Amino acid sequence: MDSFWRYLYNIIGVPFLYAGFSLAALANAKVRRGIEGRKNLFSNLEREMSRLPKKGPRFWIHSSSMGEFEQAKPLVKELKRKFPDGSVVVSFFSPSAFDHVQGYKEADCLCYLPFDSIRGAEQFLSVVQPDVAIVVRHDLWPNHLWQLKKHNIPAVLINCSAHPVSYYKFFSLLQFDRSVYSVFDLILTVSQEAKIFCRKYNLGKGRIEVVGDTRYDQVVARAKQAEEIVSPLRKLKGNRKCFVLGSTWPSDEEVLFEALSKLYSNGIEVWIVLVPHEPTEEHLFQIEQQLSKIGVRSNRFSKVGTNKVESSEVLIVDKVGILASLYALGEVSFVGGGFGPGVHSVLEPAALGKVVIFGPKHKNSYEAGLLKKRGVGFVVNNSDELYNLFSSFLKDQKFVDEKGKMAARFVQENLGATERIVSCLKNMVHSS
Repeated sequence: MDSFWRYLYNIIGVPFLYAGFSLAALANAKVRRGIEGRKNLFSNLEREMSRLPKKGPRFWIHSSSMGEFEQAKPLVKELKRKFPDGSVVVSFFSPSAFDHVQGYKEADCLCYLPFDSIRGAEQFLSVVQPDVAIVVRHDLWPNHLWQLKKHNIPAVLINCSAHPVSYYKFFSLLQFDRSVYSVFDLILTVSQEAKIFCRKYNLGKGRIEVVGDTRYDQVVARAKQAEEIVSPLRKLKGNRKCFVLGSTWPSDEEVLFEALSKLYSNGIEVWIVLVPHEPTEEHLFQIEQQLSKIGVRSNRFSKVGTNKVESSEVLIVDKVGILASLYALGEVSFVGGGFGPGVHSVLEPAALGKVVIFGPKHKNSYEAGLLKKRGVGFVVNNSDELYNLFSSFLKDQKFVDEKGKMAARFVQENLGATERIVSCLKNMVHSS
């Protein structure tokens, strides 16, 4: 059956994906950037690999985007600590993630994952020569995984969580996934629920263990450094209460601005730090126009420290990579995506002891559900509910502080996944 899915994927799936990416590149600059960045992939990779030590184990970690890479960071650091003679190669699918991490020094090599053809996967493994391959979450590229199995390279899936059950409504999808997941020698899940899910649908023929989620380790590490980023902004905040609105999409902003308009029209003073998910110039301009229409003044983060910053109610953050620290400024946090494609990371504000609000589309986030159950994550369905919640929080600081402490305790209770993963990898390296 595995050979059937490989054949089908390579005669139908791969050409379809290649054509799709090529067509998307005509209209999408991000896709174009990814294709351009892969043109000299193997020559650059061969040069990088020639510089790496050969006596220690070599770990290849694949993460699709910036979110998955954040989950990989504590693992990279711990692997370098436990295997000082070894090396860590990190690959990316997303061009925005690859561009953003170029200053990252913990890994020995950062590169694109080649297009998922048999030839590309074969060449990639031939150049990198990993002792163990690690995939973060669910960015599974079949040919690369099947080539790992062909060359007897141990494969590990970390931070594995459960798909929505509807994903397997079509039997063929389940059968295909079984073929792909069967490559993994070890699947490490974030929860007992995820382990049960994998067993129920027969995903993976190797060991499946619950070790937790490395995101908890990463958000705590970043929380300790938050003050370095936010300290210069505290003067702007002054004595005002602050709401941090993170990773917002236009669909979130529509709801947010209605609630904010009502707050300000009722004479309620609050400082807003708004961090759009995609701070393109077009999106930033739209935000400024929308705020102006409701009579709210705004400044951009990039102008802080210049004489162009005026008194305003909203600070629009036009820089990526600092949101996790900015949550430290707020008494309350709103995490975007819940009125759009699905809520983003709720753990970053929770790690800093902040109450977390998000929209109705949160089933994609296991942690959002846990925060909701703990009574420290609050779901809003419209602007009226959001306005009422904002208003009540502003009136009851004691309640907000207590809930924030509960959120921080929740994160602390779930630390340690990185050490457990490295322990598993250590056993695999020693037994290989």
